[in-house]
Amino acid sequence: VVFNVNNGAGRVSVRSIGQMLCDGQWHHLLARKTKHALTLSIDGSKYNTLNPYPQSTSAETNNPVYLGGFPAGVKQNCLTIRSSFRGCLRNLQLAKSHLNIPLDLSSSHYLSGVTPYSCPAA
Repeated sequence: VVFNVNNGAGRVSVRSIGQMLCDGQWHHLLARKTKHALTLSIDGSKYNTLNPYPQSTSAETNNPVYLGGFPAGVKQNCLTIRSSFRGCLRNLQLAKSHLNIPLDLSSSHYLSGVTPYSCPAA
């Protein structure tokens, strides 16, 4: 799993190491950007990267947030691969400070290969 953020100063990345998630089980994943670090937590294992850009401390954006991939033709500079996520997602939330806001994927602007609220058997 890779979590990338770019608030204009440059890309900051954190990635899990040796974690296999393609095992047919649900996993708990938390990706968090704070003022000075990125944290990726997968089933309790934590991975951290310090933010090397002290002038870029916010997590605000006017751009869309993409989960698992992005539409063809979208210019982006955070991902290093073009292949999209294949799997199931549930209980997604965007959090600002202490507020957790559930995401309603059925009202998403763009869905590609995602069926909200279901996980079809392969």
